Amino acid sequence: MVASIKLPRITLSPRIKKKRRDFLKDHASDIPDLVSSLTSGDEEEPPTTSSGGGRSQQLAGITDVGSYLLSFDVGTPPQRVSGVLLDINSDLVWTQCGCPHHCKSTTSGGGTLFYPNKSSTISKEPSCKSSVCQSFSLSRNQTTSCSSSNDELCFFSDRYIVGNTTGVLATDKFRFGGGGDPVDVVFGCGILVSTDDLFGGVSGVIGLGRGPFSLVSQLGDGRFSYYFAPDGDDEDDDTSSTHSFVHFSGDAKPKTTLPLSTPLLETNAHPKFYYVGLTSIRVDGEDLPIPTGTFDLDENDGSGGVILSITIPVTFLVKSAYTLLREALVSKIGVPRSKKALGGLDLCYTNESLVKIPAVALVFDGGMVMELDKGNYFYSDAESGLECLTILPSSKASLLGGLIQEGTHMVYDVRGNKLQFESLKFDDEPAPAPPQPADSSSSNGWCWSSQPLVYSNFVWVVLVYVIC
Repeated sequence: MVASIKLPRITLSPRIKKKRRDFLKDHASDIPDLVSSLTSGDEEEPPTTSSGGGRSQQLAGITDVGSYLLSFDVGTPPQRVSGVLLDINSDLVWTQCGCPHHCKSTTSGGGTLFYPNKSSTISKEPSCKSSVCQSFSLSRNQTTSCSSSNDELCFFSDRYIVGNTTGVLATDKFRFGGGGDPVDVVFGCGILVSTDDLFGGVSGVIGLGRGPFSLVSQLGDGRFSYYFAPDGDDEDDDTSSTHSFVHFSGDAKPKTTLPLSTPLLETNAHPKFYYVGLTSIRVDGEDLPIPTGTFDLDENDGSGGVILSITIPVTFLVKSAYTLLREALVSKIGVPRSKKALGGLDLCYTNESLVKIPAVALVFDGGMVMELDKGNYFYSDAESGLECLTILPSSKASLLGGLIQEGTHMVYDVRGNKLQFESLKFDDEPAPAPPQPADSSSSNGWCWSSQPLVYSNFVWVVLVYVIC
């Protein structure tokens, strides 16, 4: 059984808190326009970039703040890889790889690289012509081109909103949580990353999506859970860092005797994503008059629905539901709104005027109710003195972002298509000491950056296409 991963210095460190604040100030205003304008619904076509890269810069703000980061060991002897992004909507595990003499040892975000030339257990399998490589390509709507010059290697490419990574698939030993037996994982060894701004300069991605090459799929039993502790009001408060975690396999189970449960939904149009059935929203215990079917997912064409995400911090609701929620909050708060706004968060109040924030709850299929804390849907900015609603409208689908999930233990049973959730408080536990990084001066032939990369269609992992 795979050991649980403890995330001792994950997520909302002071650096991440500042990035979240800056995002809400500088980029939140871009999201409504992007969500409204990206109406093609085609995940494989990138948005048109305005002159000067304006839209690309706008999109960058969306990806680099929902950074729940973790560390683990790869290879033999083990090398500690840090600064890896956890993403439940990605179906690939990849790390940035370094080579002797001409590769950096860290990323711009402070993460560390993996040196394949120092691992005695790394394998160049799957090869280009192998069934695994072919299966990988088919799962991502790509075609694999094998020739005499590259038939020993299986190339991969992933393009995200703000950049892309390319490299070679390989297999090596992964060790999670500082203990337990190593597990063989097929992963992408990223050797060309187009921009250090990719996800804020992280050193890789642990994908937990439904695809066959995500980590949760490779571990076999389809179970994982995570808990992201709410951050304190003090920017230097690292409370959330010491209490957040992700569990796999047998450790991914509820911690209380009465967890709530709702079905996980899926669609052929967007097979990597996790959807839930949202039926109602309550404000101070009263159901909003949201028409039945407002949040329904069309399992055939993938329209509508409610997506779960931890890489986008804010939450989106289809416009009709958002309008009802906003009107109810304004009515119950009953004091004048601030004339100032925080980026695109237009429902704002001053800290002094906002005496009481109405309680909000989400009602899911089966009647299960998730009671939200104030910090799940209102952001307090000490610098501006404003408190603003972190829920925005969309014209198609809805999305529950990272902020709204903080403080809730989310337990996924992918095979059973079930999500359990519970409100928790966790005691701090010491993190295991990381091993010393391996010397990168020698080589075992695993240095590919000088080889030509042969690959075809990029896959865009762009949630805003789905919710626009």
